[in-house]
Order: sequence, then C-alpha cells, then structure tokens
Amino acid sequence: MLYKINTTMKKLLLITIILFTSLPALAQYTIKGVVKEQNGDVVSFASVYIIITDTIIAYTETDDNGSYTLSIPANFTSGTFTVNYFGYATYTQEISNTNLPGEINVTLESQQKQLDEVVINVRQKAMTMKGDKTILNVEAAGIGNGNNGLETIRLVPDMRLDKDENLVYRGSTDLQIMINGKKSLLTGDALREYIRSLKGSDIESIEIIAQPSARYEAAGTAGIINIVLKKSRKAGLSGSINTATYYGEYFKSQQGGRLFYNDSLWTVTANGSYYNGESVNHRHIKQTIADEASERIIDQYNTWLPVTKSGGFNVAVERKLDQNQVISTEWQYYNENNIETTNGYTDEFLNDILQDRVNLSQRFNAPKSRVAGNLFYNFTSDSLTTRLDLQANFARYSSERNGFQRNDYDGGDYLNLDGENKTAYTIANVQTDFNHKLTSNINLEAGAKYAYVKMDYYNRYEANDTALLFIPDSLLVNDFKYDEKLASAYAQASAAFGRWNVQAGLRAEYYRFTAASTLNAQVNKGEYTNLFPSFSLGYKHENNQYQFSYSRRIGRPDYLSLNPYYQYIDAYTLQTGNPALRPQYYHSFQLNYIYKSMLNLGLYGYLYKDGFTQVIDYQRDQNYNITYSANAANGSRFGFSASIPYQPVKWWTVQLSLDAFLSSEKSEIENFVYNGTGFGYDINVYQGVELKGEWKITVNGFYNGCSTTPNGFSKATYDVSLSGKKSLLDKKLVIAAGCSNILRKSLYNHTTQVNNVSTDWTNRWETRRFFVQVTYYFGSGKNKEVKSTSLDEETSRM
Repeated sequence: MLYKINTTMKKLLLITIILFTSLPALAQYTIKGVVKEQNGDVVSFASVYIIITDTIIAYTETDDNGSYTLSIPANFTSGTFTVNYFGYATYTQEISNTNLPGEINVTLESQQKQLDEVVINVRQKAMTMKGDKTILNVEAAGIGNGNNGLETIRLVPDMRLDKDENLVYRGSTDLQIMINGKKSLLTGDALREYIRSLKGSDIESIEIIAQPSARYEAAGTAGIINIVLKKSRKAGLSGSINTATYYGEYFKSQQGGRLFYNDSLWTVTANGSYYNGESVNHRHIKQTIADEASERIIDQYNTWLPVTKSGGFNVAVERKLDQNQVISTEWQYYNENNIETTNGYTDEFLNDILQDRVNLSQRFNAPKSRVAGNLFYNFTSDSLTTRLDLQANFARYSSERNGFQRNDYDGGDYLNLDGENKTAYTIANVQTDFNHKLTSNINLEAGAKYAYVKMDYYNRYEANDTALLFIPDSLLVNDFKYDEKLASAYAQASAAFGRWNVQAGLRAEYYRFTAASTLNAQVNKGEYTNLFPSFSLGYKHENNQYQFSYSRRIGRPDYLSLNPYYQYIDAYTLQTGNPALRPQYYHSFQLNYIYKSMLNLGLYGYLYKDGFTQVIDYQRDQNYNITYSANAANGSRFGFSASIPYQPVKWWTVQLSLDAFLSSEKSEIENFVYNGTGFGYDINVYQGVELKGEWKITVNGFYNGCSTTPNGFSKATYDVSLSGKKSLLDKKLVIAAGCSNILRKSLYNHTTQVNNVSTDWTNRWETRRFFVQVTYYFGSGKNKEVKSTSLDEETSRM
C-alpha cells in the first residue's frame, strides 16, 4: 500500500514539474510599433504575434491609437512576426534574435476583391469538427449578412425554431446557451430576444457541442450551443433599440435596448427589456378508464389566461489589467408579475351517461424576481499557451403564487381552496479552469467547481369544506427546506495527429443533499459519488469529416420533486412530490459525418437507467388521479438527423432538415406498468429569398409525423410561417413583419395508454400570430461580451 502511495506521489510530482517547466520564460525583448490602414487611419485591436512552427510564443493587441508593445521570451531565436485584422491581408515578417528590430510599423492592405471560386472554396470549409465541437464559420457559410442572430442560428444544421421561436436542437429545447464560451443565465423570452438583438454579421462562429466532454457539467443530454462573437475592432459606443408588437388572440408588446462601450482597457455593456401582454392556452384532457363491467370517462376543458408584465436590466464591466490579466463583473435584476385566470369544466360519464359536471374557476397572482451576479478573473500567458479562469457566481430567486381555486358541483356543493405559496432559492458556486498547450498538437485542461443550493418552500391551503378533499386537512400546509452541495473536478487531454484528432477526459462529482419537511416530520438525505468519462475521435480527409463521441451523463431531480407536497390541479387531479426520487443516468453517443460543409448526417442516441417518468395513478375507489415523478423507466433512444442546405440561385437559399428517432422503454412501477417501443420523425424546410432594395422574404414550414412512444402515441402536426424584412439607412434600421403558424395546426397532442387507463391530452396555444418588429442599430463599435453569470446547471432544476 505504501509503495502504491509513493508511486502515485512521484507521478503527481512529475506531472507538476512538466506543467511548470512548460510555462513560458520571462520576457526580455520587446518590439513596439503602430498599425495603420493605407489611408493613414490607425487600426485598433489588431492581433500582433510571433509564431514558430504553428505555435504562438508571444501575443498582444493594438490599443485605441493603433500602438502595440510585444514582449518576447528570452529563449527566442527566430520566428514569423505577424499582424492580423479582419478584412485585411495578413502582414508577416521573418525576424531573429541576431537582428531583432526594436520597432516595426505596419500598414495593412484591404482585401476588397474576392473571386467566385475563392468564395466557393471558403464555403466548402465553413464547417469543421474538432474534439467535442462542430464549428460553423458564419461568414464562410454566408449566413450572417442581412440576418439577425436568431435567424443566423436557425440555419445551423439540425436546428429549428418552435412556435414561440425558441431554439430546438434535434427535437429538444433543453439546450445550454453560451456566449463566447461563457454560460448565459438568460432563459425563455429574454434569451430569445437577446439573440435576436445581435447582428448575424457580428457572429464569428457557432459551436455545436452535442456531446459535451468532461470539461462541462455532466447534467442533461441535449447539448450546448456556443455563440462566438467577433472581437471588438473599434473603440466607442454602440448598441441597439427595438420594439415589437404581436397579436394572436390577444395583444402583447416587447421593448428593449442594448448599449456597448469599449476601448483598449474597458468594456461596459448594459441591456434592458420590458414585456406586457396577454396569452391563452386551450386545454382538453379526456381520460377513459375501462374494465369488464363499465367504462368511465372524465372529460375536461379549460382555458388558461395569463396576463404578464416583466422587466429586466443587467450591467457588466470588464477591465484589462495588463496584457495578460482581465477582471470583470456582471449583475442582473429581473422582475415579473403574472395574473393567471383559469376557467373550465369537467364532465364525468359512466357508460356514456352523464354522472356529474364540475365547473372550475381559478385566479392566482404569481410575482417572481431574480438578482444574480458574478466576479471573473482571467490570466493568459504571452504565448497564449496557458490560460487560467477563476469565477464566483451568486443568485437569489423568489416567487409567490397566491389566490384561489373553486370547484362547483352539480348538486350545489362547492369546494373553495385559498392558496398561499412562497418559494426562495439561494445559489452560489466557485469555479476554476486551467488550460495549457503542452505542444503544438497536445492540449491539457483541468478544473474544479463547488456549488451550493438552498431552497425554502411554503404552501398553505384553506378549504371551506374539508369533506370534499382528497387528502386529510392536516396535509393542507407544507413546508420544505432543501440544501445541496456539489463538488466536482475534471481533467481532459486532446491531441491532433495529421488527419486524426482525439479527446479524452474524466469528470468526478460528489453530490450531497438534505430535504426536510418539519410539519410532515419527514427528512430525506442522500449522497452520490459519480465518474463521468468522455471520449471523441475525429478524422478528416479532403471533403469528408467524421466524428465519434461518447459520454456518461446524469439527470438530477428538480428540487421541488423531492418535496412530499400536495397541489390541487382540478377536481379529479392531485399532484404530489416523491422524496424517493433518485438521479437518472445516461450512456450517450453520436456519430457525425459532414461533406463539403453542406451535407450533415448524424446518428445519435443514449441508453438510460432509472429514467424519470410522469406517473398518472388512477385511484378507483375515490375516483381521482395522483400524478408524480418516479424512477420508473429503463430504456433507450436512438436518432438519425440530416441537414441539407441548397442554393438554387444566389438570391434563394433552401435548407431541409430531417430528424427521426426509435425508442424503447420499460416501467415496472405499481399501477403504471408498460413495456414498448416508439418511432417518430419531423421534417423542417427553410427558404430565404433576398430581393433588390434590401428586401428579404422568409418561409418556414414543418411537419411532425404521427409518432408512437412506449406507452402511447401523438397525432401529426404541421404549419407554415411567413415573414418579410426591409433594411433602411445603410442597414441601421430594420423593419420586419409576418405571421407565424398560419394554418393554426401547431399544438401539443399526446395519448398515454397504461393498463386499462387511457389519457388524451391536447394543448393549443395562440397560433396564427401576427407581428411587427423594428430594430435600430447605432454606433460603430462591435459587440464584446463580458463574462456571464454561470449558474446554468443549478438553475435548470428550479
């Protein structure tokens, strides 16, 4: 045992020595100079560096006056002095320590003319696969100009927009969105409008990480989309303001604005938004309970009408301490108030004879607020071979839901429930990430994270007639406190050898929680230690690219799911928590193929154990449903995706996407037993037409075929959306208008069949929604994003 410990310590010491001896030596030489355009104007933020056989050994950028000072390691012998700036020819000059100049002034030549065959060649190299990423160069692909950020990302292979213009990747909306490699705290409408406010031409590349490696959080299976913005080129103030009006069945409006200031030392960003609108959801649930002697039908219709007012503001400041160090901070505030009204009725039939009608009315006031912030520090060595990130994040969320629910029965009885609900979350984490390029072909990454989550929950009902309750009145009051601590660390290495590239990593996590309800005298504790390996292998030959990747993933329960609470949904449905809920685990993989950056094919899938299933448990004796989450399912899901962009003529762009899946699942939970397979597919078609006079017409259509699941099926849905856009004032003013879901066939419909209970559920939101959007861009500087608050994994389970 002692021998093993000594051997391990020697290995760790050797690795440490290698890491530290690999760091660049202290610089002793400097080169100064000024970079200008041919007309004499200075060039700010140009990249100035020295490269030796594909490895950068010294790097800097020009300041607001076009000046630079480049520090060179003492062991420098010879290399290529390089100046690079987007839109200009790269300047190179061979230098050595025997005739090292103290000053090099550079004049960059503009690249205005591009031959057609060069453009075609660039577009064929627009998409590359490396490690766990598929990288789409927006400019090379020709999809940024004339589009906003949302329209640009819509053209990423396997990506589409749902009825509310939220991003959907391979059929899932459970995406992590990152900006310049940093997680975004924004979700839903706020995230969509943020992306829309970007110019497509300001996006340098879009990285699709469908199979996240050990470097990233182990939770989730949908993947990560990283939006890489172009680096700031000019100092100054810039931004945008926007307003939009929508009408489906009700009016709604949204306004927002964004400001950016940056120079050689400071970057300051601020944005705000306000939303005011009404919406609607028409819901129909038909449940059929059949046995040998009878058939009971519970047929429910209701209409949910939320009125929402929300506003948010955030500000971020970044300061460049010196050539190697950057610090930043960002703070966000968001407030929302919903007034939710629900009206409807439920008919109960026995052998087609009406037994009872229950009228439902609800009204709740549901305010929410959020405060979040972070501190961030970055060190990058002169040679760009070593990078260290340190960050601390904090957030405080609070929500309430106060109001009443009333059920009126045929006989004159009624049940009135006055409800009070308060929920608060406190989330904090600290994280460090280290990256070191050992050689020009080998890269090493390592990092660690510690996260803390605290939730306080209180819910109380007061009933006018306890005899009509499903549960004892002692359970009408519930308190719940949840504390979670999560520590994780990872190490990962990647290498490239000719046509091959490989990446392998391992993430270790220790997870501990305590969930307690004092009033119900229940305490639930748990702790887990898990290892999450990841691996990817890539190969490239001429116009063909191949990539295989694997990772182990985890899905953690929502915080509230562990609470033994009871919530009345309607006269026949009671929702409850499950303190016994455990994490679910996945073995996830994908195989991708790209031909000429155009044809994109993928095989993907995962095997899972203890999968979460929403159980509908019908109580025959009391004639109502209990619904809750349970670790009921073991199974698999395999999919095939294809994306084919096509440009018949220069002004007409077409993209066809197909996604199909085959699933199997087995549940042995009491009263919810099933074992089956399922199949489904969807087809999406995008068409963009650019006309003279800065006009653009866009047509989107989708068809989700009739699909089956292991315990049910869904009917086919389809729809078409049309929009037009006009750019004015040298593309500073953009006016867009259109109509989404014109055919009014976009809805959710699913039927679950377990044992002898069939539940058909239909949700129809506002469709055929008309809109007008106006955006004005001002200033000359380009966007540079400050490090965003990184709490994505923790907030996903709220």
